[in-house]
Amino acid sequence: MIIRIALLLLVCAFILLGSADLLSWLTLPYLPEFITQLGLGLLFCAFALLLIMGSLWIVKQIAQASAAYFSATQRGQRRVLFIQTKQQQLKQLFYCQALRIHYVHELKRQQLLRHNNRKHLAALSKAIDQDLHALKARLPSTAFKQLQQQNRYYRQQQDSAALLQLQQKITTLSS
Repeated sequence: MIIRIALLLLVCAFILLGSADLLSWLTLPYLPEFITQLGLGLLFCAFALLLIMGSLWIVKQIAQASAAYFSATQRGQRRVLFIQTKQQQLKQLFYCQALRIHYVHELKRQQLLRHNNRKHLAALSKAIDQDLHALKARLPSTAFKQLQQQNRYYRQQQDSAALLQLQQKITTLSS
């Protein structure tokens, strides 16, 4: 409704300005000036009305948005969303920490397993070495040296299956 009034004022202002231009050709002294002033006044009123109504509409929208933002329901919804987001973050944090703990424990387990394997391989190699020294008198020196080299090589390679086969081979040689 307000926009229609403003548009009507604009149309009237343009009509008055056009008629003032036509009246200026008739050489009437004061009437064209008066009509021009009246047209400019109507034009100013139309623009002022549009500006004021636009400003009031913007203020009204801001007030409604502020009232809705600070309402109890909106505050409650924001609080619920905050709590849900916080719970989701805590779940992700728990999951990441669980993964990290599992990873660290797995690394530690593998490290202990490697250390234990090295320890057992060293003990097996030492037992093979002792068996070889016990058989030293019965074996030719080349065979003895070859068996010692195999023992050292397999121990360096961490090859438990080859060390077990070497031990079985030495056991069969001793019997």
